[in-house]
Amino acid sequence: MKKILLAAVALAAAVAAQAESFEASAADAIKTFAAEDAFAGVGECGVLDIKTIRPFNLDEASDLVKPCLSATAKKYEAKIVAEAGFITAPQNGQPGKAGLLLKTDLVAGSKGHRNLMAALSRREYRLLGHVVKVLTKNETAPAALSALQGALDSCMLSTVVRDIRSGEDFVKVYGKCLTRNPDLKIKEVRAGEGLAVTLKTEADGAKVEAYNGFITVNAGKGAVQVMVVAYGAQVHLP
Repeated sequence: MKKILLAAVALAAAVAAQAESFEASAADAIKTFAAEDAFAGVGECGVLDIKTIRPFNLDEASDLVKPCLSATAKKYEAKIVAEAGFITAPQNGQPGKAGLLLKTDLVAGSKGHRNLMAALSRREYRLLGHVVKVLTKNETAPAALSALQGALDSCMLSTVVRDIRSGEDFVKVYGKCLTRNPDLKIKEVRAGEGLAVTLKTEADGAKVEAYNGFITVNAGKGAVQVMVVAYGAQVHLP
């Protein structure tokens, strides 16, 4: 009887030990896959908590987050680069939504990717006031090149270099050239924030969508990219 009791006690102890081992293994597994804030503990990411009276435009925001993203990239031995761009493609004559694109070489679902998404989720997928879209390895951004590039090339003189530092500079130099081109059906070009412009056109929906994107101009310090946000004629420019 005593031997049976001792055997039962030993069996119970073994079962308890196995249960504890299983729980520990399960906890380790859960911890491995649990997402953490990728920006936590990164000193350069303190900039993300800046509060200002005037909101940052896209160009300013992309410059300000670079040190944070560079340090975070080193943390995961990855590439993470921010730039202004379109986070959604244009549809039904409406322009794509502009925001910050985070171009990475992270594999979707990897630890670095999960932690980056967790960091953005805690910040409502915004950095310095702008909506963010993460591009994983081999993923491309929508509306990368505007169909207006060819028309703009005919506006530029190789012997004359214009200093383009803002959307306002672009409108002053190239605005009339675009509105005078009858094929484009552009009725108005306005300066946007930073290196961006908005325009209204009477072209059909497909062309309106194609106009959205980036165009490159030859500026005083080399090539400069300007973001174009195009609207159909039925929409009032913001």
